[in-house]
Amino acid sequence: MQPVFDRAFAAHRDGRLDDAERGYRATLEGNPAHVDALHLLGVLRHQQGQHAEAADLVRRAVRLRPEDAALQLNLGNALKALGQLDDAIEQFRNALTLAPEFPMAHYNLGNAYAAAGRHEDAADAFARSLRLQPDDPSSHTNHGNALHALGRHAEAVASFQRSLELRPGHAGALNNLGMSLNALGRADEAIPCFQAALAAQPRFVAAHFNLANTFDATGRHAEAVASFQTALGFQPNLPPAIFGMGNALASMGRHAEALPYLERAVGLDPRFALAWLSLGTTHQALGAPAPAIRAFDQALRLRPDLASAHMNRALAWLTLRDFARGLPEYEWRLQTMVQPVIQTLPRWHGEPIESRTLLIHAEQGLGDTLQFVRFVGQAAQRAARVVLEVQAPLVALLEPFARAARIVLIAQGTPRPAADLQCPLLSLPLALGTRYETIVGRTPYLSVPPAYSRKWRGSLGGHAKRKIGLAWSGRIQHNETRTMPLAALDPLFALPGIDWLVLQPDLSDTERAALDAHPRAASIHRFDGRIADFADTAAIVDRLDAVVSIDTSIAHLAGALRKPLWLMLPFAADWRWFTGDSRSPWYPGATLVRQPGPGAWDAVVETVANELRHG
Repeated sequence: MQPVFDRAFAAHRDGRLDDAERGYRATLEGNPAHVDALHLLGVLRHQQGQHAEAADLVRRAVRLRPEDAALQLNLGNALKALGQLDDAIEQFRNALTLAPEFPMAHYNLGNAYAAAGRHEDAADAFARSLRLQPDDPSSHTNHGNALHALGRHAEAVASFQRSLELRPGHAGALNNLGMSLNALGRADEAIPCFQAALAAQPRFVAAHFNLANTFDATGRHAEAVASFQTALGFQPNLPPAIFGMGNALASMGRHAEALPYLERAVGLDPRFALAWLSLGTTHQALGAPAPAIRAFDQALRLRPDLASAHMNRALAWLTLRDFARGLPEYEWRLQTMVQPVIQTLPRWHGEPIESRTLLIHAEQGLGDTLQFVRFVGQAAQRAARVVLEVQAPLVALLEPFARAARIVLIAQGTPRPAADLQCPLLSLPLALGTRYETIVGRTPYLSVPPAYSRKWRGSLGGHAKRKIGLAWSGRIQHNETRTMPLAALDPLFALPGIDWLVLQPDLSDTERAALDAHPRAASIHRFDGRIADFADTAAIVDRLDAVVSIDTSIAHLAGALRKPLWLMLPFAADWRWFTGDSRSPWYPGATLVRQPGPGAWDAVVETVANELRHG
């Protein structure tokens, strides 16, 4: 039967698998214990994807020749293909016991460890393989994969680079090199790697996906959308790419387009918690808090500790005026803040502390402090002594308030007096049991320090009958909607009889040039370099007839001083402006003017202009 086997082996070597299979089976009919026929027929069936039969055939060969490391190796390969990783690992180890210098056994053992998630063991196995075959590019690539999984990204980069030296242009190594560079924060180097991988293999979905994610993470959202579209063209039902597409569109402010992608992502993978989170934030951006809450609920069923989902659900509840659920949930913001919460003092929860000192500390933006400082007086009624820590630019403004409330006022970054308990400023409504119906809306609750009133007396300039303060842009952040183009303000500048005083202390060179060149420049006044802190701004606002502002700290200042305020709000405004109403429980002197649709600032400005024209 040997000539039959030899012909079968030759056919196998030449890729004529049907001829090889007939020859091996003919050999086994004549000699059922022919080890090589059993072994190679098993290898052939493995090649054909018939792994269970392959494992059975090679196992019979192993029983007949247990000392043959190659047989142990190929039995391991068949078991690994069946997903029987522990058994496969045992066979690869058996092969290495028989032949410790068998590089393929080390290599395949590394692959089995990697498939089992045992990346430390995988890295060790690939390192052993490389000691025996140092110029094997696949071993370098897979060693890099294991190192990447272990978070050893710089070492992984070196492995992928060596693999590419040995096998230039290999798409897999290029893609994985890009992933490790990304993990090291080297996105600008990662992008060319993904692009080179795609030049080598244009239908490489993972590289398209990784390129898209990198574009999105680096703010190149339009390019991300194009790359996600390409990936989805090859693999339409890939939930991470569908999710990424939705996020990229949302980052461009195209929330209505993002929504169906995120709905599809959770439809394909209902356990995709981050997709539920993004679906919720997209509903929020579209001014739909109720479906947003349902999405956040689902995200939290899957990941109960997902702080951002808790935080966004809190904002949605608060938008709907549900303080009973919203304020406790809003405490999750403290888990997401960059600035650490004070841990050295126990937390105050509103209980009377007649003989103890309470530290209340500002935690977010200047506008938040101006709005929520109203609650400090109530807290002071429950404590023997209160220390209020605020941002340095607010100290001078808040000094009259602090004296009246008999509290100690300090700036952030200065030494703190001894205290017994602490409470973040925005947690005071929770501690005090505030509900929407009990919001303290008495204004003014701030006043201008006398020295600043004297400083700004007669300094505003202009000769028009009305002087109105103006702010059209706040602090620019990711996905910020509280800013509008300067050109959108032209209907305001065109109103006769008004001097406009720009209250924003920081303007770009482009904005200054545009204001200087404006046809109504004579009625637009700036305070370049003259506003040192918020007490200066308050002294200016105090002498104005009104303020027109986007949602910024200047708006909160005007409201706290009870200055007539037209507050220009985005379509999906911050929770504290709630929904629907044109009046605010926080600031009775404010008129809320909301965008009728996302980005519709022209309509907002036209409404304000009409009210000022007839006011």
